[in-house]
Amino acid sequence: MNHQTFINKMKTYTILYVEDDQIVREYITEFLNRYCKKIYDCKSSEEGLEIYKEKRPNILLLDINLPGRSGIDFAEQIRKQDKKTRILISTAYTNQEFMLKAIELNLTRYLIKPITNEELFSAFEKASDEIESENIIYLGEGYSYSKKETSILKDNQQILLRKKEAEILEFFLEHEGEVVRYSILENGIWGNSTMTKDAIRSQIHNIRKKISTNCFENITGVGYRFQKKQ
Repeated sequence: MNHQTFINKMKTYTILYVEDDQIVREYITEFLNRYCKKIYDCKSSEEGLEIYKEKRPNILLLDINLPGRSGIDFAEQIRKQDKKTRILISTAYTNQEFMLKAIELNLTRYLIKPITNEELFSAFEKASDEIESENIIYLGEGYSYSKKETSILKDNQQILLRKKEAEILEFFLEHEGEVVRYSILENGIWGNSTMTKDAIRSQIHNIRKKISTNCFENITGVGYRFQKKQ
């Protein structure tokens, strides 16, 4: 990934940086602030957890040695409910136990202090690649869905989905292989608003035209089943 590509990707991401060393925190915050959409920085896990809950950043950079709850404990707390947010851990020393824990928690990178700009660049590049790969879902027969762009990808062509079409497709992806009844789809997508079966069928028809695969199976009078193609 070249420098400009990195800048273009990072400017869409938010970062939470938790480090109790003020000098280090200020330096790295200033460096990352040149590239990312927004960086939130603080000095403790307690503050960091509150920011995480409110802001839901894309990437976390956590120091291991934090007052109170350690960076590893913080990462464990996040992983109980969130498997996707990318987490980087920084530490002043190597430790085999921590490294094994990093693997267990599916951390993106384990950074040894002092951290160079090149190492930060490499670590966030890897985090960006991981986010990107999670945001692209293969539908089969050469079609993919980009959650980030809410669009269908085919042969380097991008087919944009309307907001409601994207919501419906993502709903079916979350319930792949299940028979989704009209009533469940109505409640899941439209909430308290009433939506007729004909209107739902029309939305599904529009999505089918854009992905041109037989992913949707019509269950007569009941609803639909969605299955990605091999």
